[in-house]
Amino acid sequence: MKYGTNPAFHLGLLFIIQADPRASGPNRDLGKSDQLRQIVTSGRLNEMRWPDFRDLQLSVAQVYEQNGFKPLWLVDGQLTSKGRSAIEILSQSPEKGLNPEDYDVPRLRERLLDGSNSDSLGYRNSGALDVSLTIDLMRYASALHQGRIHPCQAHFAIRAKDLLDPGAFVREYLSSDQNLAQHLAKIEPPFRGYSSTLAALVRYQQLASQPEPPMPKRPPHPLKRGDRYSDLPALTSRLRMLRDLKTVAPGTTAAQIYDGPVFEAVKRFQWRHGLAETGTLDFATYQALTTPVASRVEQLKLTLERWRWLPSTITPAIVVNLPEFELRAFDEDKQMALRMRVIVGKAYRHRTPVFEDQLNSVIVRPPWNVPLSIQKSEIVPQARKDPAYLREHDLIAIDQKGQAVAWVSEQDLLNRLESGNLRLRQLPGPSNSLGLLKFDFPNEYSVYLHGTPANELFSKARRDFSHGCIRVEDPISLAEWVLRRQGDWNRERIVEACAGIRTLRIPVSSPISVLVLYGTAVVENDGEVRFFNDIYGYDAELRKALSRGYPYALSSCGTNWSSAQE
Repeated sequence: MKYGTNPAFHLGLLFIIQADPRASGPNRDLGKSDQLRQIVTSGRLNEMRWPDFRDLQLSVAQVYEQNGFKPLWLVDGQLTSKGRSAIEILSQSPEKGLNPEDYDVPRLRERLLDGSNSDSLGYRNSGALDVSLTIDLMRYASALHQGRIHPCQAHFAIRAKDLLDPGAFVREYLSSDQNLAQHLAKIEPPFRGYSSTLAALVRYQQLASQPEPPMPKRPPHPLKRGDRYSDLPALTSRLRMLRDLKTVAPGTTAAQIYDGPVFEAVKRFQWRHGLAETGTLDFATYQALTTPVASRVEQLKLTLERWRWLPSTITPAIVVNLPEFELRAFDEDKQMALRMRVIVGKAYRHRTPVFEDQLNSVIVRPPWNVPLSIQKSEIVPQARKDPAYLREHDLIAIDQKGQAVAWVSEQDLLNRLESGNLRLRQLPGPSNSLGLLKFDFPNEYSVYLHGTPANELFSKARRDFSHGCIRVEDPISLAEWVLRRQGDWNRERIVEACAGIRTLRIPVSSPISVLVLYGTAVVENDGEVRFFNDIYGYDAELRKALSRGYPYALSSCGTNWSSAQE
């Protein structure tokens, strides 16, 4: 179902409705058709939680025009079975991470339970109730299919997803023998990760609905294995509630010694929350441990919104999740073939953008053309302090045509580099900042995947150290997967090429999508739920955007991210 209906038809339809003299001015004595015309013409229904429906006005007009401006959900003032089913489905919106009040569920449920044919319960007439249910179902179906806001309004520069035609969806449901849940299932994201997140949301909502045990007191210093801790019972209760602690031996908590199953449960908790798995109850662990369950519910809801932005066909694909600092590769059958740690852009000033592109080549032994900002702000100052700096790091000066140049004096060279008259290039080799492999997908941000000689940084729990590009932990394995269908480019040959002296560009024969995404909640294949810090503040921004309510703008918008510097 796409947004493909002729707009000229819609505009003509609205003109006819608005030109009808019976459709002007509020009047409770109007017939049902006139009531419906009047409401559709106004583009506003004050009885609704979000009364402005001008963004859906054309779709609503078409649906009612094709039904002869007769009610869709009411017969003689009584709700039809399909109308009742629609209200029941809207009532279940929390299970999808949506707010039932956004779809007028309290008032609609009241009318459903009331069962009368009066025009009471806050609706000016039965026409208002009928249109309200139509708009609410359109909004709900669209939210499930494509999310509520355009991804570019939340730092996601991914290709536009085909928008749902809400009018077509309502008409198909009304004319079909299938139930509404089946119709909605067809338009939701087809990804395993999406359905797993829905299941996790229900679990965490149930958890949030129960009284939380008392929060453990913060230890006066980082709690290490074998330390005495007077609030061990509270810590034990919280770990059990969160399912990180399965069992505990009798008498363990009474001894007040931090060890054994509780210590191992903290390590498991740390893994689930992207923390260093030391078992030490430090400040970061304590902060995550005492985060209310309701906050975790919100993270899952925001993750579901982002899942709905993704195009349905994205495999084979390389997917990087920035807050998780991880990369996954998925085969054509959507099965994960590869997973590894990554280093991403610094949260301050060098954020890696969220976007989608196509991988076009793998470069073996790449040179590094140093970005001008790094050249001026970092390398030149270092070279002024250490005359051997450029030579020790295999950096050469090149002119505007990319040709190596000689210089009269060290001081003259540094002055020309500082002015930008000359540029720096790092020669290929094991010490090159890009490592021995680069995965190229030309984009407006100058971002790419690459190796690195600084492998020790992958052991850090938080890995936002780059200037914007993405460093991969195991570039050989990634290259092997990318080139798996290209002749004899097996692992052995890739390793041999990396040990050679030539720079090689290997074109990628079959399209591979690269998606750089942002999600602070991830559900593993075994159902384990993991949460990560909102390193770039995008969760907070998305939450604020969603709080504005309907109508959400779905038009495209520009981006203003600066290019990566590495």
